Amino acid sequence: MKKYLLLLVTLMTALVLVACKNGADDKIVIKYAAWNLGPVNDNNIERRMIKAYEEKNPDVRVEIIERPRIVDEEGNESDATWDAFFNAQAAIQDMPDVFQVDNVVKAVQNEWVSDVYEYAKDDVDFNKIPENIRNAALYNDKLFALPQALFYMGYFINRTVINEKSPSGSITPVYGMTYPELMDAAKKNARAPITGGDGVVGIDGMNELALWLSAQQNDTFDWYTYTEGEGYNLDSDEFKNAMIEQQKYFGATYAEHSAYVLESTNVRYQKTGDEFWNPNTRFGDGDKFEIGSQAIKWGGSYNLRNWLGATVDPNTTLPGLFEADIDFIGTPAVEVEGVKYHKIPVVIDYIGVGQGTDHPEIAYDFAKWMGFGVDGYLKRLEIAEEFPQAGAVNFAPIVQDETLVDAYFELYPTLVEFKKIVNNHQDFIIESLAKTVPGFVQSRWEGRYDENRNIAAMLDLIRDGEVNLEDVIGNINDLANQYYLEAKAEFEDKIN
Repeated sequence: MKKYLLLLVTLMTALVLVACKNGADDKIVIKYAAWNLGPVNDNNIERRMIKAYEEKNPDVRVEIIERPRIVDEEGNESDATWDAFFNAQAAIQDMPDVFQVDNVVKAVQNEWVSDVYEYAKDDVDFNKIPENIRNAALYNDKLFALPQALFYMGYFINRTVINEKSPSGSITPVYGMTYPELMDAAKKNARAPITGGDGVVGIDGMNELALWLSAQQNDTFDWYTYTEGEGYNLDSDEFKNAMIEQQKYFGATYAEHSAYVLESTNVRYQKTGDEFWNPNTRFGDGDKFEIGSQAIKWGGSYNLRNWLGATVDPNTTLPGLFEADIDFIGTPAVEVEGVKYHKIPVVIDYIGVGQGTDHPEIAYDFAKWMGFGVDGYLKRLEIAEEFPQAGAVNFAPIVQDETLVDAYFELYPTLVEFKKIVNNHQDFIIESLAKTVPGFVQSRWEGRYDENRNIAAMLDLIRDGEVNLEDVIGNINDLANQYYLEAKAEFEDKIN
């Protein structure tokens, strides 16, 4: 009898182990890792999207690999870094089937991601994405990551500040206006302080100016003059002209613009020590846009989640935005010899299918659901409307589909200028090149120019008028391309 009991227990134990391995059912298991899932108890929009996918696909179970929390010596908790998390998962051979990709180049080199081009190339939704966005992670017909979220870079406007706080003759900027028109609006919308801290900033964002303004003037340029597969063009007339424009607000002529450009105001205060030019004295403490003291603000559309929430929340921690009428216009157009150029920078977040997954087609379908897919995005909007506590949808549709766009902007009806961009705009500047271009960090920031200075420091010195552009820009361009070509060759060896 004991033998039979022992045999029965052994068989039941084996069955339990098999059941555990298969998830206690016959479902296909897709393991998922992401940095935007939040605590389990919050049940945010991302976790609800996963649940909705399981309901839509009852033969699939999504198993979340939770990122561990790290406790420091003082007892403070924080998430483990993404690299540390992935290295740990690789060490125990428990990699996800689908995961958010913070750097596509690194993920390819570490053999973390699969090529999904065979699934994407004939995907109707994928092919509705503007070409340079859908191909940003495409290398030699190998697609190693999909767009999960798309954020636009450019200028926000606060119509309430412009209409109520700015001087008479103020101008409300709109999508499609030219760069000179935007700067004219910034000048006319600024207001000097009457009493302490009640001035109005005309504009900021001059720190980024040369990096996108140069790309506006050349069809082949991306952010920082990058040309796909070729490298950088920092010695081009387009970049030189853009840098000369940027120097106006930091170099010898900064004072001419300090009444309406925040960076120039700050430079003037730093150089003169005159408390009147202290940005906090002029406009108030804190972020000038968030305290309701700025007409035009540089930033990314990901800010809309918090800023739009603040406009309708009387208990907001950003009271300067409560009941404000804000919108987003992207970057302005430029005219060169009678030809109008208009490209808008974008930041892309990526999602990838893990290398070695047993279910690549289902993994692709789930990645699409959590990112660019039409069905998934409609569900995301539905969840946001039904469960506002789960969080707002912080990115506009990636697919240019009228149904999606209309549904998104029904939730945010004041964004009339932003809707024009999402609905119609086709020409973009990829700002997030550090994720997809080999060697970008070295070419843009960390690469050594000489023993004491890196490339980023040299560009700042040019911007501030302390180093002559013509004396050094050729050398900087050569170094940037050297770092790029070396990294590109290593990367191509890997993918080939």
